[in-house]
Amino acid sequence: MVYIHEVLLAVISVLIYPGLIFLIVLGLLTQWFMRKLVGRLQNRIGPKYVGPLGLAQPFADVIKLMFVKEELSFKGRLDKFLAIFMALGLGALATAMLFTPISPYVVKAPYDVIVFIYLMFWATVAFSLIGLSLSNPYTIVGSSRLLTQILFAEPVIVISVIATTLVLSRNSETPLSMYSSIVNPRLDMLGLVVIVLSLIAFLLAIMVKAMIKPFDIPEAETELAGGLLAELSGPTLALAIILHYSEIAFLTLIATLLFLGGPYPLSYGDYLGSLVITVKYLVMLFIITLIRASVGRIRIEQAASIVVKYMLTVSVVALIIASLA
Repeated sequence: MVYIHEVLLAVISVLIYPGLIFLIVLGLLTQWFMRKLVGRLQNRIGPKYVGPLGLAQPFADVIKLMFVKEELSFKGRLDKFLAIFMALGLGALATAMLFTPISPYVVKAPYDVIVFIYLMFWATVAFSLIGLSLSNPYTIVGSSRLLTQILFAEPVIVISVIATTLVLSRNSETPLSMYSSIVNPRLDMLGLVVIVLSLIAFLLAIMVKAMIKPFDIPEAETELAGGLLAELSGPTLALAIILHYSEIAFLTLIATLLFLGGPYPLSYGDYLGSLVITVKYLVMLFIITLIRASVGRIRIEQAASIVVKYMLTVSVVALIIASLA
């Protein structure tokens, strides 16, 4: 009976909370927040008509694409692979949530951060493979640009996460564990420096990884007609939108839990603690959206230069300090 209970709890955690359904809902709410805030910052309205303050607009858009809009198919298009790639990406994100303390069923072990990073990596790879499954030159160029961005943004994310878990799980029974780093952090002054540096690098790397301005180079509407999303329509476009914003929500939530201490100074399992997490999450989104609304798109070589000179350098410095602390 205990075994069956654990299996059911694991399935519920992956499929409902904090897994698939939770990430999809959080991702669409994140899209609404970003669109609304960008609209206000640029003297526009943003989502307005569906639901209070347009809150249900992203859900209505996805439902319309999923069930009303026609799925267009072209020669050379690998439709089955599109669905498989997006399912893999969403499944990887949902599984990675099991390594966090907000999950009813928790996976924790020494060095589990390696598995966590592997799962986190899959979502962006799956998204980039969407364009390579299509025969349109715009989608192929968009995917190649996204893969290029992944190559220089992913090391920043990996180093930032490892440096932070190395500091926070120091002297723990489970070293380099995501769960231990989030729930029972061992923090001193040097550790605080590592977290601040890692947070700055991680936050900017999220924008590169998630193609948020000024790093929306793979989409480039005026240059590539939407890039890797140019040929998508109907249900596949809806799934791509869900995967994209679920990944943004996932990365922002991980930054909130790992770098900002989650509900600190309160504890997990507390309603006020959940409110603190929500406020910190919205602050992170506000910073990302403020940058998005304030700058224009840059070129791929400029993005590479910014990542290597600033983000990668900062994350490596954080890792060196974490190793010596």
